Amino acid sequence: MLYNQLKNYFVNDILHEETKTIFVLESPHTQEVKNGYPVAGKSGFDMSSVLFGIDESFGKLVRDKKVDAMGIVNICNYPLQMSAYDIVPNEDMQFFEKIRQNPKLRKKVNPINDAIKKMMDNFKSRLEMHKDKKIVLCGNFAQSAFDSVFSEDEFNEVLRVPHPSFNNWKKAKYKEVIEKLKRYVK
Repeated sequence: MLYNQLKNYFVNDILHEETKTIFVLESPHTQEVKNGYPVAGKSGFDMSSVLFGIDESFGKLVRDKKVDAMGIVNICNYPLQMSAYDIVPNEDMQFFEKIRQNPKLRKKVNPINDAIKKMMDNFKSRLEMHKDKKIVLCGNFAQSAFDSVFSEDEFNEVLRVPHPSFNNWKKAKYKEVIEKLKRYVK
């Protein structure tokens, strides 16, 4: 466990032996912490609605194996938004919100880099054994985090899509890539 003092906020990835497609997202938030699995909130409901026409969170569908061969990996297994916590932030937590909101900070020499290194090393160790799987990078944060530790050609297949929040997957400007995603996961 990366941050022992945050164990009550830790949300495991969901991967099954038969997983063929892994959705990579940012981090859990309040609904994920409460339910104990990733993509349990509104984004998860939007994902399931768009992909399967089902009114159930994507995380629950994947956890309960109600959809075939899919898994979920978060870049960080702890919330990066401070609003998900009801404790005093530790040293690394003070950077979580900045890591999430400002990609430029991640490239400068900055104390934030120590927190990022721990997070990215942990993420890399969880995903690198799945290079034979299809990877779906959901959103800019997931895409830039992936690019910071991997080369796309190391993996069998990689698809970049917008994050499912704010009804992005239902917006006309993303229609083409979401149609491609639907074909990708079949």
